Amino acid sequence: MSEAGSQNERNERGQHSWRSGDHILWTYTNPAHPGLYDQRPVTVIADDERHLAVWLESGTRMLHHVLADGSGIRTADGPARFGAPRAQGLKRWQGPGIVAVFQPGTDYSVWFFANPNSVRRDSFYVNLEEPFTRFEGGILTSDHVLDIVVDADGTFHLKDEDELEFAREVGMFSDEKVERIRSAADSAIEDIRAWAFPFDSDYPDFRPDPAWPMPDLPAETSWDFES
Repeated sequence: MSEAGSQNERNERGQHSWRSGDHILWTYTNPAHPGLYDQRPVTVIADDERHLAVWLESGTRMLHHVLADGSGIRTADGPARFGAPRAQGLKRWQGPGIVAVFQPGTDYSVWFFANPNSVRRDSFYVNLEEPFTRFEGGILTSDHVLDIVVDADGTFHLKDEDELEFAREVGMFSDEKVERIRSAADSAIEDIRAWAFPFDSDYPDFRPDPAWPMPDLPAETSWDFES
């Protein structure tokens, strides 16, 4: 199995592309906390002009943000959740593995979670974020805090609206940026109501190849706290 990006190719537009089974890094940066990452080693399921789909296996080691003393981000109250000093943490992905789908030029990704009441991955999490870009080892984006939780029957609700306001208060997002994020959420809701791709895809029934090894972070990765 290839290490992250070692077997990547370039598509007709000169962008890096990958084959099913390749290992890449799914990476979030945060402009308010430069030099820190939320980085997840994942296995490519499919990569074409329409989308990139990856598999995040339960137990995968991943980088994430923690407060400067190693505490969880959500232990901070209100705006401090975004403005307080942070450090680099390491943890393992908890719970069942997930499928994540990214579409070029789209301001959100869709994560397929296993439903406790079903054998299918028909519980959806719409993560508002910058449209992803590709680099040799994987993909890069930036989280926009606001999310949408979607049930198997298509019902949905916004998540973390209060945190979006906290991020605005500390200057992480400008007023204009918040408006663009909310507009992107409206577009995502239109796709949910239309049950457009990837909601209408076969990914709820996806099962990973049992021969796939668990990917890992690069050997040179460093962190401040481990949990």
